[in-house]
Amino acid sequence: MTKNVISPFGEPLNEDAKKLIKEIRLKINQPIHPNFDTDFNIYRFALAAEKVYKKDKEIISHASKALNNHLRIRKALNLDAEKILNFDENPIFQKKLMPRGDISDKCDGHNRLLWYIEYATITVESIAHSIQSSQACKYQFWQFEYMLRRVMEQEEKSGKLSSLRHIIDMNGYEINPFTMLFVTSGTLAYYSQLFHYENYPELVTPVDMVNIAKWIHVPYKLAKSMMPAGFADKFRLHDNQYLKNLTEDIPLEYIPTSLGGTDNTYKCIGAEKVEPKDYWTPSNTELVNALETFHVPARKTRHITLNLQTAKTLSWYFRTDGDIYFGIFYEDEEEFKSRKESELNIDALEMVYPWLKLSAKLVHEMDTLKCERVGRYHIVFCNKHSWISRRNVDFFAQKETLSDCILMKLCHPHPFEALNSKRNETSGRERMATSTKHLDCSYRPPFASSSSVASSYGLIDNYLSNLHSPSLFTTDNK
Repeated sequence: MTKNVISPFGEPLNEDAKKLIKEIRLKINQPIHPNFDTDFNIYRFALAAEKVYKKDKEIISHASKALNNHLRIRKALNLDAEKILNFDENPIFQKKLMPRGDISDKCDGHNRLLWYIEYATITVESIAHSIQSSQACKYQFWQFEYMLRRVMEQEEKSGKLSSLRHIIDMNGYEINPFTMLFVTSGTLAYYSQLFHYENYPELVTPVDMVNIAKWIHVPYKLAKSMMPAGFADKFRLHDNQYLKNLTEDIPLEYIPTSLGGTDNTYKCIGAEKVEPKDYWTPSNTELVNALETFHVPARKTRHITLNLQTAKTLSWYFRTDGDIYFGIFYEDEEEFKSRKESELNIDALEMVYPWLKLSAKLVHEMDTLKCERVGRYHIVFCNKHSWISRRNVDFFAQKETLSDCILMKLCHPHPFEALNSKRNETSGRERMATSTKHLDCSYRPPFASSSSVASSYGLIDNYLSNLHSPSLFTTDNK
């Protein structure tokens, strides 16, 4: 059966759309919170899938898989909280790392909320040198979640499908070698895929980039080659003759005066460039020197399995020489007993720390996780996205107290063994096992000496203890 004509923006869901939603709901295998559980939210995943797949069966399968993965991330990031950070409260705007334009209550002719922004002040290198990759991702998840809440309010009020109509003024935006690296390395494509396709499909659409310079076509074509079908329909380029296109379904009084309209209430707060002297640097070189190194070969995954019998707070610190997928997954005793040791499938486990592609080269990664349940926690590093290059990871972690420090060792003969051994009285630490074997993760998604590490325990404990504060993010370089 081929796909049906389904409801466009600005219209209520028709019977064909409702049928797809019903079929997708039958395939949801993750908890879905009432704060997210609307037909419109589920339908957005179907709407994205039908642009790639032709048959209803394929659409339902792809949409349900993407939705289930999004529900796992929602739980890991607590995105269903009653109150989500607005733009005023989001650190990415508080730190002025991104330009900010507020979402208007006004809509275009298809019930899409208008959101204008100016890109002249944005500098990718400021973000890359100032905050952790995990922070950049989490801040943007909060941003997109706030935008989703605004769209949901509009849908509840109108009873019609909505989204954000994003108009970006590119006047004055300049490219530099770092920006080109951001595009050619696939980082831009990853972020676009992560937010615009995998987790918030059809939420920000279309994106009209106006006042573009001719050189923008080069990085645009590079990005387009890495993105799914329909990229050109979603991200649209306009030169300085854009006004005719905008006014086809946006009244002049809803367009800012800076873009040729008559709305003089619009304001955009620009980003501020971070000077090189203010870039993040490690504040404790002894801690960095105490990290232990392991390698993740191309197309391979390594993991640490932690068997906890009591509640603990897990803290970690690592750096890498390139991007790598990282996440933490929980497995209870019953799940562990019901599978074979060599059949660890992280897609079937509960995600307790979001599965993200991180680069801890310019800014090192550090964070904490409260492990409140008894069971196995799998710390996973994945390099399956790389066909040739291995990744070097310098890593340290600890479980709440100094006596619970974790040190990486890669020679353990049982890669999936979860350790719960007693602390060695002479060394004062546990040894953890890591996997060099293949892990099923379909969402592509020189060692320090014992004496040097032991002598640094106090330094590491004091440094990582800062991560136990209520704030998850403590890497600002003061």
